[in-house]
Amino acid sequence: MMSTLSRLSVVLLLYIVTAEKVPTPENVRVISLDMGFVLEWDPPQSTKNKLFNYTAEISGWNNIYEPVCLSSSSLSCDFTDNISIFGTYQLRVQAELHGETSDWVETKHLSVDQITKISAPRVQLRSRKGQTEIDITDPLLKKKNLREVFDNISYLIRFWKNGETKKEELIREQNRVMLPRLEPLVKYCFEVEILYSNNTSQTSNVTCLTNTQSNEVEPWLIAVVLLVSFLVVLVAVVLIFLVVWFGYRGCRIIFPDAELPEDLKRFLSQRSKSSILSTIQESTVKEYFCELRILHKEPNSCLDSQQIEGPIRIQTHKNECCIGANIKQSSEEKSEKIMTTEQSLCLLK
Repeated sequence: MMSTLSRLSVVLLLYIVTAEKVPTPENVRVISLDMGFVLEWDPPQSTKNKLFNYTAEISGWNNIYEPVCLSSSSLSCDFTDNISIFGTYQLRVQAELHGETSDWVETKHLSVDQITKISAPRVQLRSRKGQTEIDITDPLLKKKNLREVFDNISYLIRFWKNGETKKEELIREQNRVMLPRLEPLVKYCFEVEILYSNNTSQTSNVTCLTNTQSNEVEPWLIAVVLLVSFLVVLVAVVLIFLVVWFGYRGCRIIFPDAELPEDLKRFLSQRSKSSILSTIQESTVKEYFCELRILHKEPNSCLDSQQIEGPIRIQTHKNECCIGANIKQSSEEKSEKIMTTEQSLCLLK
């Protein structure tokens, strides 16, 4: 009987001790967004209508815990100001009720740059001359900026026609991208994600824009324009050549470029050097010329017994003194003059 009572008392004592112990926080988790470092938890579910306080601590490379949030009623504790971007940390939290504390609930060792999530980028769209440009802005981090923390940042761009389910994907490293092959006057929708360290950021909001009219010319029209331009230039060149050629020929006909024979050039050059010719050319004296006839008489058949030797007659037809004489004599003129003399002699006889 006594043994049974003793057992019941021990069980009752253990129940009282267990009932008076403060329960631990539940669902303890670490939230890291944009290099932030926040510990969150839920209040114990076994007790209701009780206000708990909580204490949260952090431990770094030296494994020494330092309190950050003391006896706080909040269900979270922000450790962002107590960390470095490439550090490894362990967190823990306990509940407090009426001066009593619960056991510690600890997390695993966590590296901030490996567990952090990146929020969605901001996207702006512009369309000009049938081309849509997407401008991507990185989110602001609580520790430095995105490209200082992570290498090889790239962007996953998805776009599709509004109302359709088929999406096209495009990966680019630049944060300003000109999207190709978009149909003009068609509404497209876009969303972007950031790719970093084998992770993906949150997806941006869906943004839609109607592509503008393209100003590009069809290739066949370009070929036609080039062909017509070539023909026009060819015809113009031929016409210019013909005009120049016939103009040159006309100038050669109007202004011939003939050279005098070398003998004539020498004669003219020697004649121009004659002092007599120069004096005559420079003289202003009027020159008079007289005509000189020479008649010669020969024996005729009508004069058988007599031989008459005719004197030479010189007739001058001007009374003025002749300064110069121009003597003209030819075989035909001599014959004519002799026959005239013979006939005159026969008539006198």
